[in-house]
Amino acid sequence: MRALETDTIAAIATASGNGAIGVIRLSGPKARSIAEALTGKTLQARYAHLTTFKSTNGTVLDSGLTLYFPAPNSFTGEDVVELQGHGGQYVLSFVLNDCLNRGARLANPGEFSERAFHNEKIDLLQAEAIADLIAAETETAAHLATSSLSGSFSAIVSELSLQLTELRALTEASIDFPEEDIDVISRHNVVDRLQKLLDTLRELTEEVANAQQLSQGINIALMGAPNAGKSSLLNALAKEEVAIVTRKAGTTRDIVIRSVMINGLGVDLVDTAGLRETTDEIEVEGIQRAKNAATNADLILEIQDDSAQAAGAPIEIATPSRVIRVINKIDLSGRDPGISKDSEIPTVAISTLTGEGLDQLQQLITETALISSTTNSRFSARHRHVTALNEAKTTLMTSLTNFSSHQAAELLSEDLKNVQTQLDELTGVITSDDILGQIFSSFCIGK
Repeated sequence: MRALETDTIAAIATASGNGAIGVIRLSGPKARSIAEALTGKTLQARYAHLTTFKSTNGTVLDSGLTLYFPAPNSFTGEDVVELQGHGGQYVLSFVLNDCLNRGARLANPGEFSERAFHNEKIDLLQAEAIADLIAAETETAAHLATSSLSGSFSAIVSELSLQLTELRALTEASIDFPEEDIDVISRHNVVDRLQKLLDTLRELTEEVANAQQLSQGINIALMGAPNAGKSSLLNALAKEEVAIVTRKAGTTRDIVIRSVMINGLGVDLVDTAGLRETTDEIEVEGIQRAKNAATNADLILEIQDDSAQAAGAPIEIATPSRVIRVINKIDLSGRDPGISKDSEIPTVAISTLTGEGLDQLQQLITETALISSTTNSRFSARHRHVTALNEAKTTLMTSLTNFSSHQAAELLSEDLKNVQTQLDELTGVITSDDILGQIFSSFCIGK
């Protein structure tokens, strides 16, 4: 049995700093005995005991609740105790040190979750979802992480792995009993199943790639002619003066980035130089940076001046699915605020001066981002997930092509095994210790 499973670990599970409540968590074979020695009480399972925490020499350290969760019905699958006391860091450190003096050791980052993984309480996707939920800075990221934690992502991957197992079994049966007068599975049936698996894997890979982007937030480039109101819009959405706003055209010559929250969605707003013909070398460089920002953006706000002084045709910057046209300065033109979807590019009329139409713009940004970034995203995702699924998809595509060209069944079986391995690495059924170490070391110490 590994030290991971025989040691009793302890750590402060609440965030650093002062608070009303602080929690110390213990897990392992000595968790109960340490807690009973600390509190002087015999602990009942899943019962909140009001206790006094005393050191080995009888000094009162703190008082609070003690809860005992016996194995295997606990988060880690081991005996777990939670000591809920006051949230001062000195008080918590006193109690933690006493637990260490009584035989526990300080937990490594993510070790509680790692033990839960090894004891099959959660799989690797769910373990990562815990870290993603803790780190979530937006409502959207938190929602997606919660969904992953519930097992939605794992269920899809496991179902794909099961289908691969069934197809491998049928394929290998046809190899093992070639002389039997039994048509285990026809080549046409194999090709059909491979195609369905590939279609599902393609959809999942696209969703996961988009979910990763959505979890991290999106980039929105503010584009348009000089003095159209790009910097004013940045300030309005950020609800503070981030960019310089003047009547003089060409004020913004460099990229200005501001992170904001729009209806629970994390957004990096990128204010860019106005697009126009110019011989000013600095402004030319700013315009080139603006075009680069548009190329890399997930969404573009094409801002136009609706005042009587404005001139020029709309600026076509990118494909319509990535663009929202923003008609600004309706306080001067008299146009009514609101959204119009009559044309290929959705349009919203606003005034950054009066604030009219800004709520509708934020609504349209959220709708467009959710549609263009992901279709019905059901879970959070990481770069590791995207890489593994892309590798599995590529292997399966090659297998389908080769088998359709009368590749031997033995080679197909080996390819299917490789695809299944790539999928099993996602959930942790097959995962190297290096990968596990990398994942769990990014957790906080008490989790």
